[in-house]
Amino acid sequence: MTSNQTIERCIDECLRCLRWCSQCRAESLNHDPAMMKECIRLCSECLELCRTCVTLLADRSEFAHRLCGLCSELCAACAAECGKHDGETMGECAEACRQCAATCSQVAKGG
Repeated sequence: MTSNQTIERCIDECLRCLRWCSQCRAESLNHDPAMMKECIRLCSECLELCRTCVTLLADRSEFAHRLCGLCSELCAACAAECGKHDGETMGECAEACRQCAATCSQVAKGG
């Protein structure tokens, strides 16, 4: 069973990740969308999945832990992609995604 503290931390990490993925995607679209295609795609998917995780976690859904497992994988992929690029936003996004991946993984294992 996952503790309430871990669930609350996961919600916070998902919200932080959502924020940075949204900002990273917007910045990538304004620079060179063709070159940043994979970053844009992963940030888009990541922010949507994080948004859904927040909803299921807040509702204490019985399916939240399974979705968090997938979110962990997607966040890790997004962190790796954003980490390849220079810039403060890219770095913040990669770090937010790494932290979210770790916390979502904890929730998934505790489910």
